[in-house]
Amino acid sequence: MRKKIHISDESVRLTDLLDQLGITDDISLMVEEMREDIYLELNQRIQSSIHRVFYLKIVAVAAFFILLVGFSSYISYHEGYKKQHSQTVTAVNPLGLQSSLVLPDGTAVLLNAGTTLSYPSAFIAKSREVIIEGEAFFEVAHDAAHPFIVKAENVRVQVLGTKFNVKAYKEEGNIEVTLEEGSVGVRLAHQSDLIRITPGEQICFSKVAQKFVRREVNPELYMAWRERAFHFNNVTFDNIARQLERRFNVHVEIATEDLKKIRFTGDFVRDENLLQILQVITTDKRMLYEIDKEDNNKIRIYNRNTD
Repeated sequence: MRKKIHISDESVRLTDLLDQLGITDDISLMVEEMREDIYLELNQRIQSSIHRVFYLKIVAVAAFFILLVGFSSYISYHEGYKKQHSQTVTAVNPLGLQSSLVLPDGTAVLLNAGTTLSYPSAFIAKSREVIIEGEAFFEVAHDAAHPFIVKAENVRVQVLGTKFNVKAYKEEGNIEVTLEEGSVGVRLAHQSDLIRITPGEQICFSKVAQKFVRREVNPELYMAWRERAFHFNNVTFDNIARQLERRFNVHVEIATEDLKKIRFTGDFVRDENLLQILQVITTDKRMLYEIDKEDNNKIRIYNRNTD
């Protein structure tokens, strides 16, 4: 038995037209059957199309859900992996050498002789923190959401993106932060208020007095080490000796306290070697130098009038 379907007004008019044309009952029956077959086929295709669209919608929703879960899982795994595998890296730059490195965030660092820099293998905290002992020039990759912090003993240098120099050797009485470009803030570890400096300024922290002093300077003079140059402006010979020790990996012994306090002004910008520098400095009539015959890395500075 054929399934009954709804016949529209158009079908009724078609039947009336066939009657008017005098179509025989056999032909009319055949037309009726064909019409019903056509309507059944159309109905099946429509139903199939509806089911197909519904199925595709379900598939699309499922695919989106799978992608969402997968992406979330990847992010969680990636962050967890970084936390689990983030370790402290310590770069030790020996005396007599300079070295450069790029931190995980893209920050470029140039290390002066005798400098140690510690940093995480992956920056995962809210701030990017490194620890320095010695001297380094930083060109910080900008990231407003994650401030860059340099720890030098109990001094903190905080930046967003800039170029600056930090000098923090343990054997020296001051920690110096010299700004070339951008803006930085400096504070003590237990304080929250930052002292801001602008390009061409230096902030010096006295370890003895436990206070900061801000001053205008020529940054090139304090960053000359990057070009293997020296700019001495009324600098004590004791200070000069320490710089020579780091640059040339030698030990400089100064015989008396009076010699340590002698001040010198002069520039060495042509990558002069140690002997050339010593020859210029000891033109001062009060001092002479000698190299240890058994160990060429030992230099002795003594008074000229000493027997």
